[in-house]
Amino acid sequence: MELELRGQSKNTIRNYSYTLSNFFDFIGKNPESVTESDIKRYMIYLKNEKNATNRTIHRHLNALRSFFRYQNLSIADKVMLPKLSKPLPKFLTKEEMALLLGAPDKLRDKCIIRILYSTGLRVSELVKLNKNDIKTESIHVVSGKGSKDRIVFVDSKTREMIEEYLSQRKDNNEALFISTHDERISPRTIQWTIKKYAKECGIDKKVTPHVLRHSFATHMLEGDADIVVIKELLGHSNLSTTQIYTHITDERRKKVYEKAHPLSKE
Repeated sequence: MELELRGQSKNTIRNYSYTLSNFFDFIGKNPESVTESDIKRYMIYLKNEKNATNRTIHRHLNALRSFFRYQNLSIADKVMLPKLSKPLPKFLTKEEMALLLGAPDKLRDKCIIRILYSTGLRVSELVKLNKNDIKTESIHVVSGKGSKDRIVFVDSKTREMIEEYLSQRKDNNEALFISTHDERISPRTIQWTIKKYAKECGIDKKVTPHVLRHSFATHMLEGDADIVVIKELLGHSNLSTTQIYTHITDERRKKVYEKAHPLSKE
């Protein structure tokens, strides 16, 4: 009932109940008798006997923490969560990006894909853009994250495409991009559009607006752009967030080395 009041989904509530039921079956104690050692023993059981991943163990321990806190018991808070490895962002190669840029048959869609890739904008930022946000060589971005405005830059060809797209419009909507119903375009429409074109040009990856953002950052870094500049263009608050892309390029350099260097084949 507590989870329902918090607005949790039925699936979350079901998983929560399943976790608690399994834990108490394993321990064989009432909540007041559970010790820190009991919880650690259950975590070890999940890892060694059930081959649970660290992410699954996180989920189980968080459920136990919520339960015991509700019982005014802090016992589960004393158990440390295992470290989670942060997955590297997915991105397109330059060749795949070229295919995607050439795929759209509608000028609006060409402009959307080019802007996302050339600026690294979030899809939430793109849909909020108005016509007057587009300057001669730049775009004024109002970010929803941290309420920080920033300036990103747009290449001349993309700028020309945007001007042509706007010249074809007959509506009075201030939005930069609109739907077929002359309303401000939605994130869902952009996501669907990119997915459609990626499939049409044979890219065997899940391609989303955020993948284009990752592609922008990765390709900038591969082109020797200063990581601090990339941070500012992406609108990151902390440099550590941007530094994830250095791991991507390190991995790619390692693969090139292993493929090319004679000693790596011995």
